[in-house]
Amino acid sequence: MKRIPDEIVDQVRQATDIVELISERVELKKQGNRYSGLCPFHSEKSPSFSVSPDKGMYYCFGCGAGGNSITFVMETEGMSFKEAVSKLADRSDVTLPELEPDRFEQSESTPEQEKKFRMREAHRIVTELYHEVLIQTEAGDAGRIYLENRGIREGAMREFRLGYAPDQDRFTVDSLARRGFDLDEMVEAGLISIGRDGDYRDRFNGRVVFPISDRDGTIVGFSGRSIDGRDPKYVNTAETPLFNKSELLFGFAQARGAMRKIKQVVLVEGNLDVVRVAQAGIPYTVASLGTALTPVHAQNLARIVDEVIVCYDGDKAGRAATLKALQLLEAVAVDCSVIRLPDGEDPDSFIGNQGEETFLHWIEQKRVSSLEFKSFYFRQGKNLRLEGERVRYIETMLEEIGRTSNPLLRDIYLGKLSEEFKLSKDSLIAQVRPTVQQPKREQIVSDRPTAVPTAPPDRTFANWKKAERFLLAYMIRSEEVCLEVREQLGVQFNDPAHQLIAGKLYEFYGTGTQGSPDRFLTMLHDASLQRIVVDLEFMLMPEYDPDLLSHYIRAVQNEQQRRLLEEEKLRLNQQTDIRAQAELMQAIIERKRRLKDR
Repeated sequence: MKRIPDEIVDQVRQATDIVELISERVELKKQGNRYSGLCPFHSEKSPSFSVSPDKGMYYCFGCGAGGNSITFVMETEGMSFKEAVSKLADRSDVTLPELEPDRFEQSESTPEQEKKFRMREAHRIVTELYHEVLIQTEAGDAGRIYLENRGIREGAMREFRLGYAPDQDRFTVDSLARRGFDLDEMVEAGLISIGRDGDYRDRFNGRVVFPISDRDGTIVGFSGRSIDGRDPKYVNTAETPLFNKSELLFGFAQARGAMRKIKQVVLVEGNLDVVRVAQAGIPYTVASLGTALTPVHAQNLARIVDEVIVCYDGDKAGRAATLKALQLLEAVAVDCSVIRLPDGEDPDSFIGNQGEETFLHWIEQKRVSSLEFKSFYFRQGKNLRLEGERVRYIETMLEEIGRTSNPLLRDIYLGKLSEEFKLSKDSLIAQVRPTVQQPKREQIVSDRPTAVPTAPPDRTFANWKKAERFLLAYMIRSEEVCLEVREQLGVQFNDPAHQLIAGKLYEFYGTGTQGSPDRFLTMLHDASLQRIVVDLEFMLMPEYDPDLLSHYIRAVQNEQQRRLLEEEKLRLNQQTDIRAQAELMQAIIERKRRLKDR
């Protein structure tokens, strides 16, 4: 393992906006000087999750999960400390130096975490190789000419890190081998494959390559498109330890900032569609990865945006996919609208044929509501003059009307049905059964293993333990108080965890650098100690008073004396020598007197 210098960890921590980071997974609302939302670590309907930008920390009052920006990435992504810092460094444009081996390490990593780290690093290297080939070499001419002919400009190629894998069997294999990567592990990562002859071979050779990022912008897979008619048309990364296509959206990392700003996203079907639409001036565009939209995709979008504009292909399959997407999005109570492209058109071809300005006009002026699209969709192939088909259409529309979370839209379409088919609006209302039950933005609990508890933390403490907690809370907040407690108490806390935290605090303030709660948290490499510190940081505290501090110290010392007294009583009961019994009895009487005098 290699150690990341403390000053670099501090720089990464300070460069990371914890509210912005957590907002990508949790919808946060400002409340005073903090932000609150639904906890991402356990299922809940009332927000108990709090983020403090001043402290650089988050805390859940329901399940006890807590930490800083680094621990948040570790716990939500299943990463080691080193991986989390590296990811946040990339995100914040902080350059990590070459790291020298060190026998000390901020936290231990499991073999699985180390393997994922190597796989992510390999993906980063391969992305840069393919991109450099496309942009800067003659070997990439075929890919670059193909993209230019498809209307993709160089700026978009750079923005999406598009690449070209040379049409060679071992370009990627040899590049990875030279850098010391285990090739069997690279097969597992989906970067290369094994041919029928048992030799390692490139997977994407001769293809334009679209890097696929996770939500934080780390490359975890690729989609390679044929440019010379070879089959299959697309070669995509299969399921790997990093890559799960049911959770990932192409373009998400590039679109995230714009999505958060305007609370909209345009959902398309293909990678080229994303690039063309973003290039046209709509950076908030994403696509699912060669598969239909999934519930996880819908949840991820609903956490960030208020409206999804679905712009799928204009053919029969595209219309059917649009309907399924709308139903999933309505299940998470997000508003939806649809762009109905002409038959046979997709966003890429439409922009190529009609131009960017026309497409932008369609996005702004020609999108229709979800229910209007459904009305069009369910009318297809039906003769509404026939009573049976008319009834089935009305029943279907009533079911779809029940899916929408917008009461105004429900009322408008019930009115339209009533007027068109000369039916009582009250009778239609009576048959609508709303199917959107869950509150907007309800969180999905991650299935990743995590050290965060799922049960509410126990807050019933003995008086001495309450005193120790208040002492530590004051010590975390003030170096002066910490030094005072060190003078009077040292590490003689009764709770072993409190002893460890106190010792770390003395070490922390002894470094001579300016302290902060989230910086102290990075010194604690034990998750249980970190949770205690965050709990103390978010605890309501009485105003500091020297007399109150003395009271807490006495309570801790009294508990020490009480425990010693119990030990002496036990020894007295076990002692058979009369003289020794008398000495112990005298010691017990003296200890009781001192306790009473306190």
